Amino acid sequence: MDLFWIRGREHINFNRPNIFFPVGLPGCGKSTLLEWLALKHTKVIDLFGSRDSEGLGWCRSSRKDDILFVTGDSVEINGKWDSIQISKLTYADIKKYRVILSVHAFFSNYNEEFWAMNEIVKRLWRRTHWIKPWYVMIREASNLFYSRIKIVKNQAVAKADSIYLMRELRHSGYAIGVDTVRWTSMDKEVRDLANYTFIKRVGVHGLPDDIHWLYKFIDPDSLMDLDPSCFVLVCSRGPIALGWFEEVPWHKQEKENILKILDLEPQYGELPDYLQPGYSAAHVGATEHTKILEKYLEVQNMGKVGELIKRSAGTVHNHIANHNREVRALGSCSRCKRRNHKLQDQIIDITKR
Repeated sequence: MDLFWIRGREHINFNRPNIFFPVGLPGCGKSTLLEWLALKHTKVIDLFGSRDSEGLGWCRSSRKDDILFVTGDSVEINGKWDSIQISKLTYADIKKYRVILSVHAFFSNYNEEFWAMNEIVKRLWRRTHWIKPWYVMIREASNLFYSRIKIVKNQAVAKADSIYLMRELRHSGYAIGVDTVRWTSMDKEVRDLANYTFIKRVGVHGLPDDIHWLYKFIDPDSLMDLDPSCFVLVCSRGPIALGWFEEVPWHKQEKENILKILDLEPQYGELPDYLQPGYSAAHVGATEHTKILEKYLEVQNMGKVGELIKRSAGTVHNHIANHNREVRALGSCSRCKRRNHKLQDQIIDITKR
């Protein structure tokens, strides 16, 4: 990255938990800039980008052998990278890998995706001591806001919650990179938290009123159609620079089918009732479901099966009953089918003996 200072001068210290805020039109290089900034940090938590799952570009980076995929509880991934469903993710898992990656293709719908986003943040709070900052990357600022609305059901509270979240993550040793297409997509209180704002291509709309003063230093026409490798950097302490950076070579290109290129095959199954009363984070996935059936056929006692797998007898009964219901109605059990299990089309006899 090259910087030409036109007012003041500042050294960007990547050993501090800074907030980086690129803003500009689609296709102006915001995501690849966030990726360039990510490489300056020891660990990256990449949360949810566009529908084309551009975050999977990490699988071609220098960190490609140290990646953990985080998926929804309804999804399983067939591929060479480690993956874990969100209900099973722990802070210890986050500590093990250099890149924690979650993309749109790893979830059945937006409800599951936004719910998972909040669950990952819960795990991040467990960091109470730090020496080097970890980098949390959010490819669209509004995703953070919408994910909080899913939890609190109130726009005003969600805004306050987003501000609190970004401020407190810094105190826990997290640098944050968050981009947006529109300057006003995030509340002013959130924008004011940014240490470094990167102004990219603004098009015919120009700069918004509260940073219109930048035109005293920058030619307006030049900002309309900046090259994706260029930007204007505004530091929170006042310095301003013209900048250029080299796009990371592994960034996903617009028309690439990256799931096919990486030979990844998400398998979508039954969607849990996220945010519904009674939903437990200890969701029983397809693997555990098949284990319940196998153990029951062995011991023929639901209470004993519950003791063996650390679940209640009621959970065991419900899974066997739901399995039988699907087999009778559809010809096979969806959970067993995802695992290509031998019991997928068989009725489990639960007649009392």
